[in-house]
Amino acid sequence: MNRKLLFFDIDGTLLAGGLPGYIPESAMKGLAQAQKNGHYLFINSGRTHFFIPQQIKDFPFDGYVCGCGTEIILHGETLYHHTLPDDVRFGLRDIFARTGVQGVCEGRDFCYFDDECKPFPPLVGLREIYSQSGCPSSLHNFKDPDMAFDKFIIFYDEHSDIALFKELTGPHFAFIEREQTGEYHFAELVPHGCSKASGIDFLVEHLGLSLDDCYVFGDSTNDLSMLTHVKNSIAMGNSFPEVLGKTSYVTTPVDRDGIYVALKHFHLI
Repeated sequence: MNRKLLFFDIDGTLLAGGLPGYIPESAMKGLAQAQKNGHYLFINSGRTHFFIPQQIKDFPFDGYVCGCGTEIILHGETLYHHTLPDDVRFGLRDIFARTGVQGVCEGRDFCYFDDECKPFPPLVGLREIYSQSGCPSSLHNFKDPDMAFDKFIIFYDEHSDIALFKELTGPHFAFIEREQTGEYHFAELVPHGCSKASGIDFLVEHLGLSLDDCYVFGDSTNDLSMLTHVKNSIAMGNSFPEVLGKTSYVTTPVDRDGIYVALKHFHLI
């Protein structure tokens, strides 16, 4: 059997309807058929594992690439986890304070907010989403003695010193510009060497397969590392403009059977 590896982003790709969202029935049908046909199914998300929605975890995916490649899980076993040095983790608190940038640090089990400043509005909503994804006890603050996080996201405005922020974080993190949220800019910071693409490479090597065996599905700018890494790349019809035109195929939107249509197009079901 010519077994393939299928990688799916979550928000806007598998989940429709905004947040918290829902998985369309046609997508569930397509995923089940692809798995029945013997293909590997993986989540490849910027979310760390603890904050992956339960409705995603309820489906028997073969594995997860979490936190933009900072953790890789196959059949319930963590095969790889990137750990940040103490000085990098704890030094970030001072960088936020110096630059007027705000963010949330995302770990395998907890996330960390700065409770000593008035949060930007997007962070208020995000805090509620994280609380629903995990539980209120999963929300910690920057005073936590562990600060055990894998990557982080930020928001900044015209008053933030983003140039200094990039200078101070650049030696350790890649800066992924995301879609603007109102008056606030949005970015994701991932340790150098980790990405959605590096997660694919790890699993391809581990399973003894090839990048030509991979199919990736995404909609956002943080999906570009994987969408431009393989030849069989699928952009959802609802993708951000920065994504459209950079894939081998554009399917219909997620809420218009986009996953099912793409799986049929590539003869995976």
